Amino acid sequence: MDKLKLENKIDNLVIFSDFDGTISIQDVNDEIFKEFGDEQSKVIEKKLQKNLISDRKAMEKQYERLDMSKEDFESFIYKNIEIDPYFKGFYKMIKEKNIDFSIISGGFIEYIVILLNKANISFDHPIYANTIEFNKKNTRPNFLHNISECGEIFGPCGNCKNKILKEIYNKKLIYIGDGLTDRCVADMADLLLVKSKSILEEYCIKNNIIYNSFETFKDVKNTISEYLRQKESG
Repeated sequence: MDKLKLENKIDNLVIFSDFDGTISIQDVNDEIFKEFGDEQSKVIEKKLQKNLISDRKAMEKQYERLDMSKEDFESFIYKNIEIDPYFKGFYKMIKEKNIDFSIISGGFIEYIVILLNKANISFDHPIYANTIEFNKKNTRPNFLHNISECGEIFGPCGNCKNKILKEIYNKKLIYIGDGLTDRCVADMADLLLVKSKSILEEYCIKNNIIYNSFETFKDVKNTISEYLRQKESG
């Protein structure tokens, strides 16, 4: 399955990367639900994995039930979640080569910012993600997109990656991901990098989608560097 799908030119290149389980080592929401959720949290997650409930609806149900303050949230994220140690070097390359890059996440910008700051990464590219509203009674997600129906079989997400990527349809796309919300954009990429042994890898194998597997962002950096070299050499 590890084949570079190459075009003839590098014009208008853009790279998008998922965050949870891709840039971050752990899936942040899964860890939050384990820490602050209960048995019903596990039931909701199983329904999501089986496509019995959409990502959007699952997020709503999960977060409205959590007994978690903003301080609890921020402390837990900082103490328990890490990003891929090789991401910083990868991002340095992105900036040096002046490549168009964005983080695109079905999760939340609050913890993305915390973790980038924790890793001392001065991030100055777009982040497409949802936000969390904290109040005295509970927490609730504020979704980036207000989409109640979806043309994909997976159902609507709070952040519609398909919608965002279609807006850059005239550019060469490199996509990096691992999870459920990456499935609907997997076949849009000119070069697709997929976390090994992930849900997205299973989906790509089942649907004969060409991809490059990776373990860490060291692999991602090497694969993209080779992609760029091949582009530049013609």
